[in-house]
Amino acid sequence: METETKQLPGLDAVANLMARVGFLETQIEGRGKDESYFAGIQPVALGIFRMVVMGEIKKGKSSFINALCGVKDLVPVHDNVATSTIFKIHHGDRLGYSVFFQPETGRPKLEIAPEELSAYGTEDGNPDNRKGVDFIAVKAPSQVLQDGLVLIDTPGVGGLFKKHRSITFQYAPNADAIFFVTDSVESPIGAEEVDFLKELHRITPHVYFVQTKGAEADPESRRRRMENNIAILVEKVGIPRADIRYFIVDSNLKMEADAGKNLEDLEDSGFQPLTAYLHQVLKPARDRNIATVGLRRASTKLSEIRSVVERQKAVLDADTADKQAALTEDLKEAEARMGAWNSEIRPQLAKEFQMRVQAIQSEITTAFREKLRVGGEISEEVRGTLVQHKDKEPEDIYQMAASLSDDARSKASELMLRTSEELETRFTGLMEALAIKAGASLATASTSLTKFDHTGQDATMIRYANTRLEELVALGEESRFFEKARTVVYGGTAGVAIAFTAGAIIGSVVPVVGTVIGSTVGVAIAGLWGGYQASEATRKKESAAARDHVHRVIEQDLSSILTQIETGFTRVFNDLRSKAEDALGEMVKASIAELTSTRASLQDRMRATSQEIVESRQKVQALQGQVEGLQGELDAMDAMLRQ
Repeated sequence: METETKQLPGLDAVANLMARVGFLETQIEGRGKDESYFAGIQPVALGIFRMVVMGEIKKGKSSFINALCGVKDLVPVHDNVATSTIFKIHHGDRLGYSVFFQPETGRPKLEIAPEELSAYGTEDGNPDNRKGVDFIAVKAPSQVLQDGLVLIDTPGVGGLFKKHRSITFQYAPNADAIFFVTDSVESPIGAEEVDFLKELHRITPHVYFVQTKGAEADPESRRRRMENNIAILVEKVGIPRADIRYFIVDSNLKMEADAGKNLEDLEDSGFQPLTAYLHQVLKPARDRNIATVGLRRASTKLSEIRSVVERQKAVLDADTADKQAALTEDLKEAEARMGAWNSEIRPQLAKEFQMRVQAIQSEITTAFREKLRVGGEISEEVRGTLVQHKDKEPEDIYQMAASLSDDARSKASELMLRTSEELETRFTGLMEALAIKAGASLATASTSLTKFDHTGQDATMIRYANTRLEELVALGEESRFFEKARTVVYGGTAGVAIAFTAGAIIGSVVPVVGTVIGSTVGVAIAGLWGGYQASEATRKKESAAARDHVHRVIEQDLSSILTQIETGFTRVFNDLRSKAEDALGEMVKASIAELTSTRASLQDRMRATSQEIVESRQKVQALQGQVEGLQGELDAMDAMLRQ
């Protein structure tokens, strides 16, 4: 059942367990703190849940955010919010605002007082975003934000869909939930909102609906509006009825209820079902994924620790000359096989990887080139639209240019998103296959050494190969698409750490097309229109000439987009090749280091006194006890997640 809540391990408990596993490793002689492992603990502890709020202006979007947070005037209300301003709201002990400027301005972060907010976050104070505001970070002492919820307030759909569609592509793929706001008293969901929602629904399934101003309409009117909107979402947008989650709220009533501690008003405000769904359904599902990733990393680390401890125990148990000689011979054979692996098998795996990556690169680049090239699919769609308006006057054709350009850029952005997802999927499969081959080869090389078999095969080495390779290749296990390295969004699912690698790299070298290319196209279209206005002779050209002119400019822009995407993807593939080769090298280095450590332990064992051996065994037994204790806790948490 969707509304059923189950007891899950708290993220703080998962993070605490991860930390104790990491510190246990430092108790092993010669083992320092694994900084890479510890860096993955904080994301689990934070448990960030990103909720993006979108909707048309004058529908009560900002009032909804203020009411949800229970802070009056937290973000500007009414229709004076700048179409370019984004507010990122997270928990803080005291109210605070920080303005982050667009990178090209070169301006540092600016702390402002609440009364200065209008100067940067409203159309009156910052018309057309002349001050170059990227976003405004808001700290709010709100209970609803305490457990990692981050709210993102985006511009109104009117400005978003026409001028800032890149915002959709930048924030929607990263959102854990998107709440789209409409209202109970103005018009129902309109044609422009339908177009926007179609685009949004293609990007993410995590869209939920809020109908504000509930107290301003009688119950029957509210119900009819809801049913009408749902019918539009089903028939026009194409969302299955069973997938629609719809809430009716009244923000003013919620604020009054908070101020007066009035439970009846709070119930009538409609916010209780919404917040219950958010905290009992959506956020636990997200927390489950975060906890799964954290426990997987802890399990991998604990397996490494167990392997080291068991090798130490094997050395201590070599209490006769024959056992010591046999162990010494095993070490020599394992080292010889490891050398063969490094000189023969590793180059074969690297060659296979290069060939398969080259094939993936060729197929993927061919696919998006066919859509973006001159005369390609998107170009022909633009031409077809222009032909449909062949009877229009030249000035009308030119006035269509900006809209056609927006459509082309939007399709290019969506194409890049889908292409990147395909790259991530295919590269994940390739890396998993490579890791299995590498792990099996390493296991064969060291069978005689690793006799501590729990699964019928050399589980330690294979787990090590799979997980270590993933971690080395990934830029960050929790990286996700389209954040341009500014905000880290924590997530992923067990066993697919590599899945976000390509997106993380692409996000840094090929930002959202609408964001980077938009200004270029805007200048081109403005120049085209300006040139048309400036020349009276141009007004006498026929509609066909105008259509060709507009089509040519948009094709040039698509060609520019194609060049940038190809350049970015080439860098992605080169980086992936390099990191995969590094990963193979690191695996060999780590395996040789373990062999060397075991040899040193054996030499120490041969020289040790009886008392020293007793003390060493006590240490190993203590470590084994801690490993088993932590394993029990990990298994219990894992069982809770699997319920």
